[in-house]
Amino acid sequence: MLLPPAEAPSLRDLSFAVLDLETTGGMPKGSWNRHDRYLPAAEITEVGVVCLAGLVVQERWESLCAIEGPLPQSIQRLTGITLPMLALAPAWERVALELAARLEGRIWVAHHAPFDGAFLKAQLPEGLWKRHALLCTRRLAQALVPEATSRSLANLGQLLGLHNRCPHRALPDAEVTADLLQLLIERAEERGITSDSFLEIGQVHWEKVN
Repeated sequence: MLLPPAEAPSLRDLSFAVLDLETTGGMPKGSWNRHDRYLPAAEITEVGVVCLAGLVVQERWESLCAIEGPLPQSIQRLTGITLPMLALAPAWERVALELAARLEGRIWVAHHAPFDGAFLKAQLPEGLWKRHALLCTRRLAQALVPEATSRSLANLGQLLGLHNRCPHRALPDAEVTADLLQLLIERAEERGITSDSFLEIGQVHWEKVN
């Protein structure tokens, strides 16, 4: 007897890990510039994660991360994170173990996912990131918030009435991204968009993340 095809889970049946990273710069890998000067990889200074089951927040978690290199003054001014704050922070290896436990089995979500994804790809075991999908709320907003003139997190928050209590810190940015994801899911449901289509719209493929 032929069995009917299994129905795709609804968006509210999916589990998400919405995350944000603060870093010392924009390059997750070291490289040589055209003047034969080696530019070391940027380091992660802070991680924030909001775990969701559908629209329901299950957990919020954040951690500062110790670094080995410099922390540019421009980054300190932008984020408010300073070297004294990082002096007693745990090493990345310890943070990564706690982070991995929260990411396991969930769809990973970030607002500018190619950026955060590049650092996760460089700093987490390949076996971990390879078995998880990565979604970008910026891409989803392009399809589901056509009235937005800019798809920055700040502009979308202002347009949609989302409050960010401390921009450019990892957990507050992750929280407002989670709020945005919830609204995007509701808009997708209103339009009859299936979970498979939703994931296809927002997915960032790992092979394209550098």
